[in-house]
Amino acid sequence: MIHKNLFILCIVGALAFCGCGLNETVIQKEKVSYLYFTGDTVGAVVHIDDLAPIVLNNAPNIHYEISAGKYHVIVIKDGAEVVNRKILLGSGSSKEIRIP
Repeated sequence: MIHKNLFILCIVGALAFCGCGLNETVIQKEKVSYLYFTGDTVGAVVHIDDLAPIVLNNAPNIHYEISAGKYHVIVIKDGAEVVNRKILLGSGSSKEIRIP
């Protein structure tokens, strides 16, 4: 009788351990950020650090992809500097820059 109960206990224990599982999920944030420009964007040229200049048009909702980090953004419009700002972008974030 003791051997039978021990055998049943071992079978039930084995089934319980086999039925358990572990699910792991890794969530990785996006390594890019986005800049978008609002306001009077016609004729504006954006200079971001040493990157190639971006010529803006008047199209709405255009997001420019850029890696996360600290940047110095200068916007020149009609020969005048209208925006001179240092920004910090986190992973997966968006930043609006308003052009007067």
